Amino acid sequence: MNGIRVAKHAGFCPGVSRAVELMEQAIAEQSKPIYCLGELIHNRTFNDSLRERGVRFITPEEIPSLPKDALLFIRAHGATREVYRMIGESGLSCVDATCPYVQKIHRIAASATDAKFIIIGDKDHPEVQGIVSAAPGETAVYSGLAELEQTFAGCAPMDEPIVLAVQTTFHTEEWKKCQKFIKSVYTHSKISDTICSITENRQKEVRELAKDSDLTVVVGSRNSSNTVKLFRIAQEVGRNALQVETAADLAPHKDLLRRAKSILITAGASAPGSIIQEVINTMADIREEVSFAELLEASFKTLHTGDKVTGIVSAVSASELKVDLGTKHTGILVYDEITDESGIDLTEKYHVGDSIEVVCIKFSDSDGTVQLSSKRLDVSKHWEAIKAAHESGEILTGVVKEVIRKEDTFSGVVVTKGTSRVFIPASQSGIAKGESLEPLKGQKVSFKVIDINEDRKRAVGSIKAVQRAEKKQAEEEFYNNIEIGQKYVGTVRAIMNYGAFVNIGPVDGMVHISELSWGRLRPPAEVLTIGQKLNVFIKGYDPETKRISLGYKTPESDPWTIFTNNYSIGDVVDVKIVSLMPFGAFAEIIPELDGLIHNSQIAAKAVNNPASVLNVGDKVTVKIVGVDLEAKRINLSIKALLEPEEAPVEEAPAEEAAE
Repeated sequence: MNGIRVAKHAGFCPGVSRAVELMEQAIAEQSKPIYCLGELIHNRTFNDSLRERGVRFITPEEIPSLPKDALLFIRAHGATREVYRMIGESGLSCVDATCPYVQKIHRIAASATDAKFIIIGDKDHPEVQGIVSAAPGETAVYSGLAELEQTFAGCAPMDEPIVLAVQTTFHTEEWKKCQKFIKSVYTHSKISDTICSITENRQKEVRELAKDSDLTVVVGSRNSSNTVKLFRIAQEVGRNALQVETAADLAPHKDLLRRAKSILITAGASAPGSIIQEVINTMADIREEVSFAELLEASFKTLHTGDKVTGIVSAVSASELKVDLGTKHTGILVYDEITDESGIDLTEKYHVGDSIEVVCIKFSDSDGTVQLSSKRLDVSKHWEAIKAAHESGEILTGVVKEVIRKEDTFSGVVVTKGTSRVFIPASQSGIAKGESLEPLKGQKVSFKVIDINEDRKRAVGSIKAVQRAEKKQAEEEFYNNIEIGQKYVGTVRAIMNYGAFVNIGPVDGMVHISELSWGRLRPPAEVLTIGQKLNVFIKGYDPETKRISLGYKTPESDPWTIFTNNYSIGDVVDVKIVSLMPFGAFAEIIPELDGLIHNSQIAAKAVNNPASVLNVGDKVTVKIVGVDLEAKRINLSIKALLEPEEAPVEEAPAEEAAE
């Protein structure tokens, strides 16, 4: 194998990827302040980016002091039973991003009700601490074979039942040795192989490929358990091994990178794809520097190479221009050194006698010509514009020319601004993670330059930053003009137990459960659906927290207002039986407003049991025979429709009337 090869299983594992996706979704919604128990993943660069976007990393001791509207994340490592208890008592909203593999070990530990639970792993690792806390009885943690041998030296086999598991990222070969030893000590052992299959495949791949590589580069945090194990395997079986957290760590190892004919790149489970790609690009550039310099030196034939000159077009064809430079050399300006665009007709755009600014790129004394370029002058000008935009934060526009993908994963897009190419990572594209970037191709987009590499003339941009800035500006305008009582047609975005978040343009507001009905409180999910349009108004606003309370109930929607505007005593109406009581039946007149049909008013003669005559859900015709607005009671009668109008109507006892 020659060149650079990237391991198939490098980068985020499904558990970490799930945690990151959940966090990105929460940040995008930004409905609550976000807190995370410990750093979300073992990657300093990624965690720093979360801090910049408002995520706060906390310890379990800080849980009771969090604001009530906080959203708390449990990272992929999981948490202890004590932490779950604290969260439950605090009443906080929680997103449990625990890796499914880790959740499986929690269940195994919890099942050890009549046995000692033993786990092989790092006792100080959050994953192991959470797993041990799930076990109901005696537990023990051993770091590996050496500690097992030291602990049980000279020990006779024991009949004590045990349940054995292992940390998900543990060294596969070491785990096999531990299993064999445990079986020799405990004759009644139930062993669960809980190493994550992704971790196992990753380690197996490095073990197979590193031995055939001159250099193995492991990308990931030095605090990451699985990254450290990959690095140790590479050291064991490979010729050379190097661990880096970011592309910047490659600089001191340029000589090693240039000497190595074959390089394997792998990465721990917490290494973002963008960092892996940056390492690949930087490594490729380092390896090309020597040969590029040699080629460049070989092409310089005179001291005039690189000179900027203005010449006169002396001949025009479809493929090139000839340029008079006022010297013995004839300038040749080929199509590809004029433009990258196809379809341009040089014979229409240029004419003999036109002046043109060019740069000399290669002389040939043997045939008296010099190769020229006008495009490279534009490249320099456009690059300077890119640099200026990076410094000023100016928003640029460009056209998406390429969509970059690796196998089935989209890496990003390339936007052209003049002759400059700006790479926009998938995470900065404004497209949701996992969705295709193909719809962007050919589109004119606005972006900000967020990073540049002056030496390599490379720039990284962000469409998302522009969208975020536009959203922020729209939010500021909204908050600057907000007034109590303002009305909006909102869209239900999320339904919670205590109410619903409703989008009203650039921001969301909360409609509390008490605003959703006039009568008894009903679960919001029974009243609303996601995407439903809702007429709301600003009920309250906290300028410090930017929290908006929305009203939904209005006097006009009060069932009693509707009733008094549309009904009177003596009206005959169709109603629906909604409940049966020993003293009568309650019937719905309009939504959220019921009236009472007393036992004496259900039939021509009084009935003792309303259920013998009526069923819940029955639709019947009644007469409104009494209304008490102060007590909020309505009396209805079926009997009044069966007897002459002058027949006296018996009033329902006050204590049995509808509220």
